[in-house]
Amino acid sequence: MLFLGWFYIMPIYTYTGVKGGRRTKGVIESSSRYEAIQLLRKEGIVITEIKAETKQADKKERDIAKILSNKINFSYVSRKDIAIISRQIASLLRAGMPLAESLDTIRKQVRKNSLKILISNISEGIKSGKSFSQVLAENSNIFPEIYIGMVKTGESSGELDKVMEDLADYLEKQIAIRSKITSAMIYPVFIVLVMGGVLWVLLSFVVPKIAELLQDVGKALPIYTRVLIAVSEIFTASLPYVLIVLAGLFIGRKRILSVPKIRYYYDLFRLKFPVISKIHTTAEIYRIFSTLSTLTKAGVPLVKAIETSESITTNSLMKNALRETKEAIVEGKSMSDKLSEYWFFPPAVYNLVAVGERSGEIEKMFKNIADSLLSELETFVSTITSMIEPVLIVLIGGIIFFIMLSVIVPILEINRSVM
Repeated sequence: MLFLGWFYIMPIYTYTGVKGGRRTKGVIESSSRYEAIQLLRKEGIVITEIKAETKQADKKERDIAKILSNKINFSYVSRKDIAIISRQIASLLRAGMPLAESLDTIRKQVRKNSLKILISNISEGIKSGKSFSQVLAENSNIFPEIYIGMVKTGESSGELDKVMEDLADYLEKQIAIRSKITSAMIYPVFIVLVMGGVLWVLLSFVVPKIAELLQDVGKALPIYTRVLIAVSEIFTASLPYVLIVLAGLFIGRKRILSVPKIRYYYDLFRLKFPVISKIHTTAEIYRIFSTLSTLTKAGVPLVKAIETSESITTNSLMKNALRETKEAIVEGKSMSDKLSEYWFFPPAVYNLVAVGERSGEIEKMFKNIADSLLSELETFVSTITSMIEPVLIVLIGGIIFFIMLSVIVPILEINRSVM
């Protein structure tokens, strides 16, 4: 602030922001930057940038960022990174800091180069006059559709800080459930791989040598030994072809699954095969209703929320169900009645949706469904994990016992006959 004699001249700040879904900019006089921000927030303006007229933007860092951004692979930006940034943005916006300045503050704390440059690019886009959602849409390979849509809603409602907090919660829950399922699968997959390696060594190298020894003796072999030798021969002969087929399926899986009929039966298998179906179905329905809960809470219309949920669902049967449900709602039909037509939605799900429709609290019901499914999934995964360990131990023990029995018994009989 300046003093000229008895006159007090207040600083002038220029600002850009969003009010009622439209961009706005102007100037404001205030004794401090913080006071200017508070005055603008009271007017319902979500501030994207505010600065004193005398300040110049630092172009050098922006130019470097633009040059580097062409060389950085943003695939290194994870969902966890986005969740952390979202929560930081929410905290800074709640404290009254403008969006562009919030991003600049976060950028200074970030160590990952790709993330630092991404934040810088978003900040520069906002400073150039674009809205936050517009800049995010330009990076749709990094930010999911639900993220961009909710930010747009937050800008329109003037509650961007709350929306960013909801997005952080949503992403963290999605990451947590995926991590839990992955962690539950690590141990059994590790045991199966180790067991596969042991069987490969035994069937490819050990059993053939012992089979030659036993056959040279000319003594009749027990039935289980002959079975083991036959399995060893089939395994050794077919292994290269099996590996080639598996490698081909892995490399071309996306192209193979792009065939509608193959995709249909693959998704049907995931919905019906024991154990796998429980995990897959519950996880998919949880993802659908947690998305619906987050979007409707932010004020997104139900039809648009269902459309977004459809886009993030990985199962084609569920995608089709959501598409038809959306069309039914547009025609004035009940969402719960339409969901009840599909066998993979549990009765508890569409019954709770019906309760929400009758009470007018469908957003609350979506959240209750998501929370219930998350708890159910966590319990089931924990139970399966605790059961898999003893089952694998018994299975591995049985296979090893069969191999040892098939090898040791004939050797003992040969030794007995020799003595």
